[in-house]
Amino acid sequence: MDFTKTKIELGKLIGEKKVIQKNDGTMDDALFDSYGTDRTKVYPPNYQVLVFPESTEDVASIVSYAYQNNISIVPSGGRTGYAGGAVAKDGEIVISMSKMNHVMDFDPFLGTLHIQAGMITKNLHKEAEERGFYFPVDFAATGSSHIGGNIATNAGGVRVVRYGLIRDWVLGLTVVTGKGEVFRFNGEILKNNTGYDLKHLFIGSEGTLGIITEAVVKLTKPPKDIRVIFLAVPEYKNILEIFRETHNFDLPLLAFEFLTDYCLEKVKEHLGVPDPFQAPSKYYVLMEFEVSGESDEEKLYSILESITEKELITDGSIAQNSRQNETFWKYREGISESLSLAYTVHKNDISLPLRNMEAFLGEMTNLLTNKYQGFSIALFGHIGDGNLHLNIVKPKDLSDVEFFKQCKQVDPDMFQLIQKFKGSISAEHGIGLLKKDYLGFSRSDGELDTMRAIKLAFDPKSILNPGKVL
Repeated sequence: MDFTKTKIELGKLIGEKKVIQKNDGTMDDALFDSYGTDRTKVYPPNYQVLVFPESTEDVASIVSYAYQNNISIVPSGGRTGYAGGAVAKDGEIVISMSKMNHVMDFDPFLGTLHIQAGMITKNLHKEAEERGFYFPVDFAATGSSHIGGNIATNAGGVRVVRYGLIRDWVLGLTVVTGKGEVFRFNGEILKNNTGYDLKHLFIGSEGTLGIITEAVVKLTKPPKDIRVIFLAVPEYKNILEIFRETHNFDLPLLAFEFLTDYCLEKVKEHLGVPDPFQAPSKYYVLMEFEVSGESDEEKLYSILESITEKELITDGSIAQNSRQNETFWKYREGISESLSLAYTVHKNDISLPLRNMEAFLGEMTNLLTNKYQGFSIALFGHIGDGNLHLNIVKPKDLSDVEFFKQCKQVDPDMFQLIQKFKGSISAEHGIGLLKKDYLGFSRSDGELDTMRAIKLAFDPKSILNPGKVL
């Protein structure tokens, strides 16, 4: 490919300042490369042309050009993914959505925001709050992830147990297909029974069917007040008992998270936060509740008293104010950053039926002990919705290449175990490059054939995020 020619021709279509070629003096090489990768370290970026569209029309022009010239494209958002879904490793054009970050409309009656897909998730939270509303999808990467990327991976996060996945909050989408066609799925109405609801095909498709450029998201009322309980738990089985105990109290549960002692130690090292309790514990649980009034405050203490009397915990504390809420959340939300910045990590993001969780963890522990001798395991997740984040941490004396080779050899055994217990090999991080060879553990041959047919219908030349998912 003549990359200089491509840069010039794209510049004529959308504006010269929106197109950058590597080593043209416009951008530092390290920054340029960062737009073609995510938080994985398996595949290095390898591309030459980076574009910054500012509108759906810009994106449509870029994709139409790519379609006519048989050039592949990788959409780039906040690059916070862990499945290689935003990696450009084969000379693709990278489309950064970072300049498409504006509010386009607000409907105070329906309670919706129409936004561009490049808006950072935390900024969406702020835009909703300024209008007296609340956008409930939240996770550790909200400060850098884009809403378009969240939708493209059907993100869940920490409050799924109360609010569901992002799919439940998307009313409308604007997408550009692999032929450069623009599809606008109406988001200004709640009821629309006019045939197939195609927008749901694009939610979770990881940019392989079309590039999401705009979204209409539902908003809700903000929680009246929030309280966090942090617990020290001696055994995993107690965690499930604690979760069951929360159902005995009429108090809205917003989040139910857990982490191991290893995860806590890494967060303490990275963030410099103190020990939450005097004595260490093998597991820790964070519960977040919505409260309104003194009666709900009393219920919080009743929950803590009940699980203490049943000897399910060794210690526990209720946050007394918003600052302490934030402190407790740091122990959970700081895990991914603490691991990713300091170590090379092989991540598995999986989900299991809660009733199968304890049996699965027993067999999984035996598998990891036998297969990953000398490796450290960081286990945490959204136990309230059955989502586990299983992180294998590379020993310092092992090369990245050898580390990932060993992990790839063990993954099929892990996925067979997940399949046995009726789980999913990817709960919310997606498939990307890293898990596409194992999709058959969660999807039947018939489903995979149908997915390929859908892919060709929207992207007949397979130029959109090639090699990802399928």
